[in-house]
Amino acid sequence: MSHDDPHRLFTRSGPRNPGMLPRGDDDALGHALFGRLGEAIARGLPRPVVLVLQERWVDQVDIVPILAEPAPARERFLSALCGAPDAECSALVGVMRLSRPGRPRAGIVYLEWPDNRWWTAYGLLGEDSRFAPGAPHLVRRAVDGWPRPGGVGGWFARARREGLRLDRTMDAPQGGLGLVH
Repeated sequence: MSHDDPHRLFTRSGPRNPGMLPRGDDDALGHALFGRLGEAIARGLPRPVVLVLQERWVDQVDIVPILAEPAPARERFLSALCGAPDAECSALVGVMRLSRPGRPRAGIVYLEWPDNRWWTAYGLLGEDSRFAPGAPHLVRRAVDGWPRPGGVGGWFARARREGLRLDRTMDAPQGGLGLVH
């Protein structure tokens, strides 16, 4: 199945491996995802995805078609992903431009929990599309008093406020979702 169609939304679902995606420790989960992102970047530029993590299950949504939508529709969709009562947290993971066109690309992980706390890390990419040598990998967390990064998050609060919920049920589990990307 090709990811070349800009209008098709691709999703994968599978069991959560607690060794790869730990529970109960924000930093451990964030660093695990950032490490997986670094491995994916070494193989090529990964498309941005949203992960919705539950206790025993992970849904992965390739959000490239969603990013092309106007901000209100995009934010409502991302919030609806987080609206399931079993969603433990969500994560935006991938390579994106910082802020606006012309700005450098970065590998980004943004995590958010239903209680509105968040965790983020990013590392700038160099000309070779790998993490830039000597560039810092910045980690920021809500619990340290940082303001939430612009343009992301608030998904769980919006889902509660507007009653948004995307039905993610399927007939049978899909294999092969042991890893991000």
